[in-house]
Amino acid sequence: MSTIWGLSGAAAPYRYTGCVRSAVLRAKYQGEPWTAVELGVEMARLLFGSEIVMRGAEPTPQRVEGLSLGYDAIVPVPASSKKRGYNVPERMARPLAKAVGVPLAANALGRARTGRHQAGLSLDERLVNVAGAFRVLEPDNVDGKRVLLVDDVITTGATAAACAQALLDAGAQSVFAVALATVEFDALPSRSQPIAETAEEDEKEIEKT
Repeated sequence: MSTIWGLSGAAAPYRYTGCVRSAVLRAKYQGEPWTAVELGVEMARLLFGSEIVMRGAEPTPQRVEGLSLGYDAIVPVPASSKKRGYNVPERMARPLAKAVGVPLAANALGRARTGRHQAGLSLDERLVNVAGAFRVLEPDNVDGKRVLLVDDVITTGATAAACAQALLDAGAQSVFAVALATVEFDALPSRSQPIAETAEEDEKEIEKT
C-alpha cells in the first residue's frame, strides 16, 4: 500500500467549515469536553458505520464486528497545551475505541517539544515545525501494533505525518489517521505559500480571550 508521509492512509467525513468548525472551536476553546466526545460519536457513525444508541442522555456508539481485525490500538494526537485541562482528540477517540473494539492508548504519544502555531506557515514550514515534535511515551502500547491515529482536523497532514513517524520509529506496524474534518482549499497551495485558513485565524482570536 502506498503511504502518505508514513501514513497508510487518512480519512475525514467533513469539511472544516460551518457548524462543524464551530463545534470544533467550542470543544477546543470554550471548555466543552462533552462536545469533543459527541464529535467522536459522529466519527464512529460516519467513518465506521457504528449504530448509535442513547443511554440516558448520552449517545453511545455500538461495537462494529470485524473492525478490530484492522487495528490494534487507538492513539490520539497529543494536546498542544495543558492549560485547557483536557485533550480534544483524546475525548474524540473514546467513542471510536468503543466502536472499533480495541484499546485506547491515551498517553502513548506525547510532545517532545512545543512548536509554533501552524497558522500562517507554508507546507514546508509546517513540516519543519512539527518534525521531531512528538515522542512515544508508552512503547509497549505501539510496538508491532496497527495504530489508528485520531485528530480533530487535518489541514495539510503535517502533524499526522510527524505523529506517524514517531509511532513507526517506536515499532508500530502501520498508522492510519482519522479526523472529524479536513480543510478544503480552492487551489492547492505551493509548498512555500503561507497557509492561513479563515478557521485557523478564528482560532488565534479565540486563544486571546
